[in-house]
Amino acid sequence: MKSLKHENIYEDIGEFGPYQMLVFFLIGLLAVQPSLTGYGFVFIGATPDHQCKSPTLSQQQLKNSSIENRCYYKIYSNETKRLEYEPCTEWTYSKEYYDTTLVTEWNLVCSDSYFKDLYLTMHFIGTFAVILTGILSDRFGRKRIAFTYVCFNSILSVLSAILLNTNVFELSFRRVLFAILKLFYGISSSVYSVAIILVIELTGPNRRILASNFVAITLVVTNFMIGVFAYFCRNHKSLSVIIAAVSVLIPAALWIVPESPRWLILQKRKTEALKILRKISKSNNRPMKFIEEIEGLQHSTISLCSNKNENIDYFEILKLIIKKRQYLFRSLILLFNWIVTQVIFYGVSFFTEKLDGNPYFNFIAATILELFSLITIQLTTERFGRKLPFTISLVLTGLSFLTIPLLPDMYNSLSTYFALFGKFCITFSFNLLYTITSEFYPTFMRNSMTSFLIAIGKFGSISSTYVHVMGDLINFQNLPFFIFAATSFTAALLFFSFLPETKNRSLPENLDDF
Repeated sequence: MKSLKHENIYEDIGEFGPYQMLVFFLIGLLAVQPSLTGYGFVFIGATPDHQCKSPTLSQQQLKNSSIENRCYYKIYSNETKRLEYEPCTEWTYSKEYYDTTLVTEWNLVCSDSYFKDLYLTMHFIGTFAVILTGILSDRFGRKRIAFTYVCFNSILSVLSAILLNTNVFELSFRRVLFAILKLFYGISSSVYSVAIILVIELTGPNRRILASNFVAITLVVTNFMIGVFAYFCRNHKSLSVIIAAVSVLIPAALWIVPESPRWLILQKRKTEALKILRKISKSNNRPMKFIEEIEGLQHSTISLCSNKNENIDYFEILKLIIKKRQYLFRSLILLFNWIVTQVIFYGVSFFTEKLDGNPYFNFIAATILELFSLITIQLTTERFGRKLPFTISLVLTGLSFLTIPLLPDMYNSLSTYFALFGKFCITFSFNLLYTITSEFYPTFMRNSMTSFLIAIGKFGSISSTYVHVMGDLINFQNLPFFIFAATSFTAALLFFSFLPETKNRSLPENLDDF
């Protein structure tokens, strides 16, 4: 019997129709929760200008305060007969941009400022669970794992809102409890990779970028709404309640989302796969011509490794990659690109408050640029493929961040514009890399390997927190920009030199195709 190709099926029944658009939108809601819980912390955990508590300080004095009078106050010592510094125990916070935040409520400044970095680190450590997410979704299905993670995230959002709005526990215990919640938030946020895989497996080769952009655009719109809500709701407690209320509504949408027909066929669940494919065919008003091949699945040549062992575990997948040196080398390059894109993407996204100007407008502007980057992905990749646009975006990212520390003092205000342009370029690279990675591996290992690369790449997201801290410690504020520039140039060179183009290439079904 002729080998069954999924691309043939979608070319037959339609690659992008009304039913698929509805499903892609609903799958996009999976990306809403990681965005709400992740980017919501940009405002919930913001650090306003502050100074040792004193009733005589003006807003301008707060803005121009130095590290000494933020964390210490002067007191005359009768023993030494001179002024000495004493650590602050209370602070006055600027109300210019924020009414209250987690930082002002729990005094996470000066000697306790490390808690904020700890919360971000715990979140990023939790995202390493994307490895487990990939394994589970390849074993138990995309939809079942996605639904489990979304429900888990909803529970965490409610618990977080309760913690921030009550004082039942001691402050020290609440600080630790919130760190644990951030860890679990990170774990549940790995549902985003499942969403990308699911939409790619529900369409044909000519519409994979468009399908994945549906998910990414939903994420961007959510980020925009977070910025708007935060602007009008500057109390972190109220903002946490809004996030929890939205989060609990999202699981309901997943009842309509189907399982991946590719995964169902691979699992020999042909009846369920045919039911989904018929819905797509009916919606697109296109007849199905591959019913016999699907119904004869038990005798078709769909296999993992040229009709060899059908069941293959995660470690066997890694062994197969390691044995094939070319694939190992290319996978390592993809891994390096994941690390670089994440350190830059999150290094800019979570630290917009450090940019000059209004933090709300900077965040919203960065979000709008993300939307334009997705539109640019759609326009460029359909014409020029994946390889060239991805490489150019990384080079432009490096140039934009390299320009910032080289600006003369009189043009320092331009640094925000270059940082936002860099965010535009790295968002382009970050979102396109999901599609490139998904197109690279066969179906039976696609989610596992994609999740593995994303998870190891999370070292980049964790590093993004400490890149800024390192710059503060050595009093070299431009250090992050030099790191961003050097790593993006290196990643672009490796990707362009050694990785193949994947545009219009059928998704591989087994290792022979791979």
